[in-house]
Amino acid sequence: MSYYFAGLNKFSCNVIHTQWKPTISNCILLNRREARNLSRTRKTFKRHHNTTSNGQINQMLNQLPLYASGEIVRGFGRGSKELGIPTANFPLEVVKSLPESLLTGVYYGWANVDNGSVHKMVLSVGWNPFYNNTEKSVETHMLHEFNCDLYGQLLKICIVGYLRPEKSFDSLEALITAIKVDIEQAKTHLDTPENKKLQEATFFAKNPSECECK
Repeated sequence: MSYYFAGLNKFSCNVIHTQWKPTISNCILLNRREARNLSRTRKTFKRHHNTTSNGQINQMLNQLPLYASGEIVRGFGRGSKELGIPTANFPLEVVKSLPESLLTGVYYGWANVDNGSVHKMVLSVGWNPFYNNTEKSVETHMLHEFNCDLYGQLLKICIVGYLRPEKSFDSLEALITAIKVDIEQAKTHLDTPENKKLQEATFFAKNPSECECK
């Protein structure tokens, strides 16, 4: 298993690959239930990506969890206004720094802002076919309501697992319904003991300056 780190601070967007070394604090044992979950994830991914080889699928899934960080920038402004689902967006430099083997789609994981509390999140990686975006984006919807503007603050994410490929929808209502289903599935996946451990990853460690947004 390997970890990828992207954008370790607001001004660095380099991808650093480090081999994962098991220790008492970070060793997560793959028990039989986890193995079954991983097998189901692979089958789901393969079903939705018929043209993707097993090697590509394994490469993508085996690099999870994947960690990235960067400054929150303004996106398209559609999350809150049109969807009622606000997102925090990475700058293009961070998007481009992610491994090419991370295929487009919807993922789930953990996230925090300015080293504050770590919350569940759903992540969209890709071009958002419903809106026909011309640039690839990484949009994070944190399952938490913040009491202030997040632009310019540091977002850290841990991508834990895959939910579905990106696709277009017949209507805005259908898109919103799909996102709500994604959110509920993410909650379920992140409540498993093996995934909850990642909420305590040292990557999210707080520093002396607490986040002002709660």
